[in-house]
Amino acid sequence: MTRATAAQVAPSDDGDTDRAALTVVPTHRGEPLRDCVRAAVRTYLSHMAGQDVQGLHRFVMDEVERPLIETVLDAAGNNQSVAARMLGISRSTLRKKLGAYAAADAEPKL
Repeated sequence: MTRATAAQVAPSDDGDTDRAALTVVPTHRGEPLRDCVRAAVRTYLSHMAGQDVQGLHRFVMDEVERPLIETVLDAAGNNQSVAARMLGISRSTLRKKLGAYAAADAEPKL
């Protein structure tokens, strides 16, 4: 069997109860990624019952994009040209995203 992942909703690290984090946990099912995403969003929405949900698309993209880029960059041996090609984006777009992540990391947490 292939090792796959499933998603769970966990409280956010900053204690913000209005914005729980999507957490992916290992499973032993051969589940396609789209099914994992579907399960994660369903679980998130069920935990948000009764609360106003806005900006879900941006939230999911923010949760998925950075680890995708970091994992591909690592697999490419930190070669940005190779990673950009693997991702199907330009090297300048990749560099812009990496710069935004670095800036976000440098921002003081309130």
